[in-house]
Amino acid sequence: MKKTNKVLRYFSYEHFYVIYCKFWELDTDHDFLIDKENLIRYGNHALTYRIVDRIFSQVPRKFTSNVDGKMGYEDFVYFILSEEDKSSEPSLEYWFKCVDLDGNGVIMRNEMQFFYEEQLHRMECMAQEPVLFGDILCQIVDMIGPKIIFYYSIY
Repeated sequence: MKKTNKVLRYFSYEHFYVIYCKFWELDTDHDFLIDKENLIRYGNHALTYRIVDRIFSQVPRKFTSNVDGKMGYEDFVYFILSEEDKSSEPSLEYWFKCVDLDGNGVIMRNEMQFFYEEQLHRMECMAQEPVLFGDILCQIVDMIGPKIIFYYSIY
């Protein structure tokens, strides 16, 4: 039998409870609002400052909280569902908009590299052998198989 949290095709009370507990844990002052510093702690600091800045710029989705610089519970639910199930159409759109810095509907090499730079710094700080950007880009191109490749050189 599958565990409820692993089944993403429906939303149950258990899902609500887990999401609410994560929200409550991040909302340290318990004002039912999360700011950038709260969200950066999500998933053991899995998010980068650059991606959190994009989320709070409200590019992927306008916040419903109506409080400047704050994400409400409804906004957090949309974020966490996009984060936890990256195979859904809304999730793909959410993260695509985060990475598409100029909003032109195309993700270019420089946009990917912008987010990679922070990850590279994190890998170096943790004394991990860095994965080269060119290698990541090759894997992405191979995986997606775009009809037109919009870059001149991988390295």
